[in-house]
Amino acid sequence: MTAATREGQSGRICLVVAYHDEGEALSRTLATVRLRAGDSIIVVDAGSQRLPARGFCPEQGDGVPVTLVGLSVSEGVAAAAIAGVSAADPHTEYIARLDCRDRSTLDRFDRQRAYLDRHATCSIVGSAVIFCDPTGAELYRHSHPESDRAIRSAMRVNCAFTQPAVMFRHDAYVSVGGYSEKYPWAEDYALFRSLLTVGEGHNLADPLVYCSTMDGGISQRHRRRQLMTRMKIIVHNWDWHPLSFWGLARATGQLATSRNFTSR
Repeated sequence: MTAATREGQSGRICLVVAYHDEGEALSRTLATVRLRAGDSIIVVDAGSQRLPARGFCPEQGDGVPVTLVGLSVSEGVAAAAIAGVSAADPHTEYIARLDCRDRSTLDRFDRQRAYLDRHATCSIVGSAVIFCDPTGAELYRHSHPESDRAIRSAMRVNCAFTQPAVMFRHDAYVSVGGYSEKYPWAEDYALFRSLLTVGEGHNLADPLVYCSTMDGGISQRHRRRQLMTRMKIIVHNWDWHPLSFWGLARATGQLATSRNFTSR
């Protein structure tokens, strides 16, 4: 527990936003962010060539400072996330994630901050999300298990958090070693499982993030790598529970089917 929460004060948030050649979409994403004095935003440009973030990144977002971190080449999501969190003030209590093109509800950060402020044993909080097509039209709602117990069971099979909707404790992140580049294309799943070794998890029932999805995205192009890495993480955390067997079998079956089929 940090000094701020021990004294009954709200923890400060650093929002890390991943960016790669999205242009004006960055402004639209940041327009949905509502933070407080003392909070901060870090935008990580992961090697953009056509539309570098420096041409679209404001100095402030909702009155809080925005820091731009540029990577010379695209080294993957894990490298961008590591760079963003590393640039955060070490005294910041909470790290929130959001991807460019995704949108937060206006109360998202207040609600997740309040939950972590009240629940000192919780290391990570997420929420349900709504997936939208590139025009913003809603496709479907995706809910996750809410209780710590249900999350731990579900994590034996697949990730029980949606990455752009999570907020976690900065000190918990540091204590587990942060994002691991040993698990490319599933680094969030690996981190979230690690965070559950030092604290509890929770998902808020209401959707707090609108996630943009499109054909050809990272998940589509590298789905096989994601599935293979997920299986590696399941094996690394093996506990002989029936759901661990099911997690391996499910990932194996998904290797034989298309993402579009699975999504439908």
